[in-house]
Amino acid sequence: MVCCLTLTVVGVSWCSNAVTILSVPIFTKATNAPLAGTLRLTTDVASRVSVAVDDGYGSWQRNFYDFGTTHSVPLLGFKPNRTHQITVTAYDRQQNQDTPVQPIIFVTDPLPANFPNIVLLQSDPASMEPGYTLFRVGVHNELYWYVVIVDSSGEVVWYNVAPSTADVRRLDNGDLFMPWKTNFVEMNLLGQIVNSWVVPTNLPINLHDGVPTDHGTILYLSDAVEVVTNYPSSMTNSNAPRTTANVRYQKVVEISATNAAVLNTWPPINLLDPRRISYLIVSSSGSWDSEHSNAVIEDPSDNSIIVSMCMQNAVVKFSRATGQLRWILGPPANWGPAWQPYLLTPVGNPFVWQYGQHAPILTPQGTLIMHDNGNYRASPFAPIVSITNYYSRAVEYSINEQTMQVSQVWDYGRTNVAERLYSDHEGNAEPLPMTGNVLIDFAAVSYDNGKAPSSFGVTATMSRITEVTHDVVPQIVFDLGISMYANSSVTYKDCSVYRSHRIPDLYAHPALPVADLSVTCDSGAPLLEFSADDTRNYVIEASTNLVDWEEIGQAFESEQHNGDYTFNDDQSSALPARYYRVITQ
Repeated sequence: MVCCLTLTVVGVSWCSNAVTILSVPIFTKATNAPLAGTLRLTTDVASRVSVAVDDGYGSWQRNFYDFGTTHSVPLLGFKPNRTHQITVTAYDRQQNQDTPVQPIIFVTDPLPANFPNIVLLQSDPASMEPGYTLFRVGVHNELYWYVVIVDSSGEVVWYNVAPSTADVRRLDNGDLFMPWKTNFVEMNLLGQIVNSWVVPTNLPINLHDGVPTDHGTILYLSDAVEVVTNYPSSMTNSNAPRTTANVRYQKVVEISATNAAVLNTWPPINLLDPRRISYLIVSSSGSWDSEHSNAVIEDPSDNSIIVSMCMQNAVVKFSRATGQLRWILGPPANWGPAWQPYLLTPVGNPFVWQYGQHAPILTPQGTLIMHDNGNYRASPFAPIVSITNYYSRAVEYSINEQTMQVSQVWDYGRTNVAERLYSDHEGNAEPLPMTGNVLIDFAAVSYDNGKAPSSFGVTATMSRITEVTHDVVPQIVFDLGISMYANSSVTYKDCSVYRSHRIPDLYAHPALPVADLSVTCDSGAPLLEFSADDTRNYVIEASTNLVDWEEIGQAFESEQHNGDYTFNDDQSSALPARYYRVITQ
């Protein structure tokens, strides 16, 4: 909880003089974010701004609490190909207001001709996690890509020509964080780069993942190559000769979020069997892609690192301090004797191993949830499952590190689903904090119930972003289809969504001090009034000596839900003095 305090003394009130907007409000469209812009205006006294927008199909309102005489606020959430009327109102500290007679007109352009087709297949807003869905979609093997935000009805409310082919995360301040090849960037929703972290040239960024931590660092993956003798020359022929080979893997790197200085590096290849094979391992550019790590996270409970290695069908955990291997989660085939003590043993039923997995996440319950792509569903040299029977799923495991056992807690996509989707690369499964639902990105669907998802064939992949309940029999509450099938401006028809995330709002909502608290006693009991962000709660505390404070209640928002709050103190009549403060929660 973050607390911000504002203090005043009972009985104080201010004279009321109406606020006046001095300059005609001006709205400027953002250069690199076509559905966003900046509103600017000035007032004669300190004021806050409220904006009401009507686009002919619907309306919405945003309240800002930046008390001052000069305002520059970002406006987000416009929709493409519409005429928006923007009505601006300024409120002073006594809630007097001024509204220009003429609204601002903002006409948005249609989406670009090469933009993917987004189709809402299902939506139950009452059961969904509130907020917006953020994702990065790439087209035609990353010929180009967009970062996109859609609302609960699947309508685009923000997009940008992305500078990254990888994941895009939202920071707590509302900005977007994404990796390039040489640096990480922070971009605000006006499309402006506000921060950059350049990595050392000898530790280039592997674009699969980059993770800002809560202790001022950034974790990422960096490609490296090691010469390995006695390496298998075939992943499918057990009698193939052994050879000396260049084996490609990914180091885990940690840099400072302050100055990008290298703090730690860990080479997981030294922990694992560099000669272990799977059906996914391929040779390219003169080296074998042996691990293909695609995600890295921390486990703060024991100061450790967890890495997803797609080509090994394995998720591994090791100590941050010592680099010591803790456990290996994945099919046990082809691990040598030295690694047997680290293999987790499955218990319970049902239980199915993951294959070609992506994006493991630690849940608040301590379980591990991930996207199980399902490539091959077998290890060398067992028979491969027919590709028409492949499926991808979200799967949740519980790991007991004392007994070295793993159980399957929950999954979606394997059985009892109307559509058995298979996506052979990318994707994620993200637990949602308010509802407990799971948001699943089937990144590049090539098979739907064993068949191509369109008449264009299995290479014309589409994406499905699906939100389901975390029940024994999950229910779909949101389903979005993203494809190039209906786009007549291009000849190629494939696209993929790297990962998807539910964000609570387009705006960040930091805990800020209340700026306009007033107290009046005209009717006997002190009346406290103030305006504040209605996404937060406001607790009133009182004192008679400015030293000892007690909570006396919570302020209530007005019926208009415009950020105006009131509180009546009916317990103060016998006190000679009363002081108040507001705690922002």
